[in-house]
Amino acid sequence: MRTLIRGALVGLMLSATALSACQRQSQSGEESASTPTNAEREAEIAAETLAALGGPANAAQRAAYEGEFQASGGIDALGNAEGAWELNLLTDYAQLTRPGLGEDGGIPGDRDYRERGMRVVAGPLTITISQQACTASGVELPYTAHVLFEGVAYQGCARRGVIEGERPTWASVLPELIPAIDTCLERATSRPVRITHATALDEGEVSVRLREANGTRRECVVSGGAISVYEPISDVDRRGGEGDPEFQRGGNRPAARNCRTVEPAVDRTGTQLGWLVRATC
Repeated sequence: MRTLIRGALVGLMLSATALSACQRQSQSGEESASTPTNAEREAEIAAETLAALGGPANAAQRAAYEGEFQASGGIDALGNAEGAWELNLLTDYAQLTRPGLGEDGGIPGDRDYRERGMRVVAGPLTITISQQACTASGVELPYTAHVLFEGVAYQGCARRGVIEGERPTWASVLPELIPAIDTCLERATSRPVRITHATALDEGEVSVRLREANGTRRECVVSGGAISVYEPISDVDRRGGEGDPEFQRGGNRPAARNCRTVEPAVDRTGTQLGWLVRATC
């Protein structure tokens, strides 16, 4: 009798375990199925953005959004650093430039003019321009821009017309990168140290590439305020835009050598962070 009871209890326990496993698998499957794709995420954001622009524009409202635009920024719509970016919206082409990540764009379709803005799709880019004052690096521009690309919503400031000149670099968002840079500099042993590239990664991580005084190049990844990766890299391992400019922390001005200029690097309040060393030839 005891053997029968013990066997029945074991059977019940195995059944309960199997049922629990099935429930976990079912819940995991439901969670996976509920995770939106980039296309679904973009469609949802695009619909919300378009609704905020109001109804069809009249002639006067439409005139504010005709012609070419230039936009730039360094954070996404949620306030997360995504690296510097620049958008040129021309009549026949739109191009999104992200240092170290290349260029993407396409031929613009018809512009959808609304009461409070304009939206246009150009290849993989969904671009929204609204006439709202926007401040970037202490300069106020008359337009705000949103760019949807690969599930990411980039937000920045825009102006009418395209001005050829200085392009955005990894150092365009230097103030946001300083906490991670300082964490990596504490690990370096051969000083002074030059930062050759830094950028925000997924899930709050920041990648910092540095060159120590003895010539050693290192990759430093900071996550949650702590270093998760710190390893040497070869001279042939270089990212797009790496080394132009270089950044040196502190108040001691580095020497300017041939084909190099040195200028102060400051934050948005004018406080000096260090020095930018740019290539001129």
